[in-house]
Amino acid sequence: MVSCSKNRILSLLLSVLLLAQITGVASSAGDITPAGTYTTSINSSAENDLYSELSAQMKIYNENFDNVPVLVQRLVGSEEIAAKIKLNNGEMLYVTALMNGGKVGDFYSYDTPNDPNSKFGPTITIETDEETIREILNSDDPLRKAVENMNEGSLNVEIKGFFRKTVLWSIQQLYS
Repeated sequence: MVSCSKNRILSLLLSVLLLAQITGVASSAGDITPAGTYTTSINSSAENDLYSELSAQMKIYNENFDNVPVLVQRLVGSEEIAAKIKLNNGEMLYVTALMNGGKVGDFYSYDTPNDPNSKFGPTITIETDEETIREILNSDDPLRKAVENMNEGSLNVEIKGFFRKTVLWSIQQLYS
């Protein structure tokens, strides 16, 4: 069983949120794949599907929401988080997390760089690669690992809005 520490949850959320877009409105445009139930172990190596792994982590995050630091809850609030992840095989994984009161309301992938369901665009955008995501997921202290990767430039997070930028800066200072 995966440890559900608040640091792991925070770093997973930051990673996924940085990998996903969040909106409250959906359209019928595009090829959208809703998150399904992932039945293998979280860090299984048998042809691991990163999207399935992240979907499972979203469920764990919601189940352990009370352990998520308040700063993270405020950062993600009711945001649209878009992530662009370069997979080890060279392909791109585009995901969106639609947050609702700090919890993941919806999590899905799509085939294009821009979310066809997004009406206003993401307020948090994450760009990284599969190796960085897996380092964070497998870390004993995922939040610190995520911040370390942000500082090194392998995890790029763009945030709209002064308040959200200030909250992210605070998280980076606390977990550096």
